[in-house]
Amino acid sequence: MRMTIAVLLICMSGAASAQMTLADEQRLADIERAQAVLNKLDVSLDVMLKKREADCRRAIGYAPFCGCVMEELPIAWSFSDYIAITTQTKEETGYAKLKPDMKSAYDKVGPIRDRCVAKINVKK
Repeated sequence: MRMTIAVLLICMSGAASAQMTLADEQRLADIERAQAVLNKLDVSLDVMLKKREADCRRAIGYAPFCGCVMEELPIAWSFSDYIAITTQTKEETGYAKLKPDMKSAYDKVGPIRDRCVAKINVKK
């Protein structure tokens, strides 16, 4: 009788640990999938950041200015967006239709440009 109970308990504990292992494996697989997605996003972000700085250097041709602006420019904006924001009115760029967080990012662009121009002019 004791042997039967012991065998039964061993079988039950084995089944429970197998279930834990399956759950752990599922969690691990979920974590690995999430990590893969994050890695892809990181690569995409890196490509986008390099592109917008390269676009700036092609258009402006002055690396210190581009480096300064691109370092501070909110991630929401490409270099083309930067040009539109700094050369067009808020009405032309559709400012009124932007969500509050995008308006906040938009409002940072002019001051960023001004700080970078001042910073570069001090070095001369």
